[in-house]
Amino acid sequence: MSYADGLGETIFAGAVIFVIFFGFAAILLRQKKQSVKLHDLLKENYEVGKILVRRDMELSEANTRLIALDQSKSEFVSIAAHQLRTPLTGIRWTFNALYGGEFGELNPEQERIVQSGMKSSIRMIELINDLLNVARIEDGRFGMHFQRQSVSRLLAAAVARIRPLAKEKAVILVENIPVKFPESLIDEEKMSIALDNVVENAVKYTPPGGKVTISAVVSGESIIITTADTGIGIPKEQIGRIFTKFFRADNALRFQTSGSGLGLYVAKNVIEAHNGNVSVESGERSGTKVTITFPIERRR
Repeated sequence: MSYADGLGETIFAGAVIFVIFFGFAAILLRQKKQSVKLHDLLKENYEVGKILVRRDMELSEANTRLIALDQSKSEFVSIAAHQLRTPLTGIRWTFNALYGGEFGELNPEQERIVQSGMKSSIRMIELINDLLNVARIEDGRFGMHFQRQSVSRLLAAAVARIRPLAKEKAVILVENIPVKFPESLIDEEKMSIALDNVVENAVKYTPPGGKVTISAVVSGESIIITTADTGIGIPKEQIGRIFTKFFRADNALRFQTSGSGLGLYVAKNVIEAHNGNVSVESGERSGTKVTITFPIERRR
């Protein structure tokens, strides 16, 4: 082998070794960079994890405080309502006695004032009762006592209670309530509250000369009660809020200044406690239809 050939082989071998070394160096460098990136990523994830854990603890503490605050609010409402109901009942009794002439005859002006005071006291007592019902619902104390009976009797009684208001407002009441109806498991007191609220709302928000139709039918294994009125209706964009606490539609506030916005909230909870549901179909100036559906519990 000549000197030139030996030199060429040496150069070639050196070149191969250099390439191999450079390749290994590149691989090691890339692995180091990847290791650094992985370390940075793990560190970043660790920091994010600490932030998330801290935020979760803060949210849990805030939720605990909100639950305690809500419970305190419900307790305050319940205590205040109980304390107010007794004197208000006494005031109502006084107005009733005056209006009934137990303390002498009233002149027309006195009679008007006493009648106005009596109506105001009744509205206040109704508001107190609504607040108490809401507090009981939220505290889980709105206990149900079911008995087998016909809902048609309760519905007819609700219509009878609202008839004086309908007459005063010149609103026509139409009843389609069968006398004979299958018995269901019903809490009479709570269901009466729900029916009163639904029927009263229909009459309250129907202008003079309008009509409210109350119907009850059996469909399969369900009882369906509908209350349809020709009243002011509910704006389409607000129907979804109609069963929430203290909600009153914009047009309702303009039409009827009094009202708590609690009646339908209570009614919905009562109906759902009977394994039923309640829905509303309405549009502004096109009347409202409330449909209550709950299952029949037939006597075995």
